[in-house]
Amino acid sequence: MTNSIAKKLLDESMTIEALRLKLSKAYLPKFRKVLPDVKAARYYQIENKINAVLYYELAAKIPLVKTEKQ
Repeated sequence: MTNSIAKKLLDESMTIEALRLKLSKAYLPKFRKVLPDVKAARYYQIENKINAVLYYELAAKIPLVKTEKQ
């Protein structure tokens, strides 16, 4: 893998994560309007657990970037 490809992939990954967090923050006031805070917190806990499973499955399938031997 070249430095330019690694940079592109890392930048894309950070952008996706930032957008995910932005979306999660945007929905919190909407949830709070219709749910008690305990249920909103529970929703976010469940969503975090689902994301953890998805990240685990992705991590198992995506190999680590190879670096040059030093």
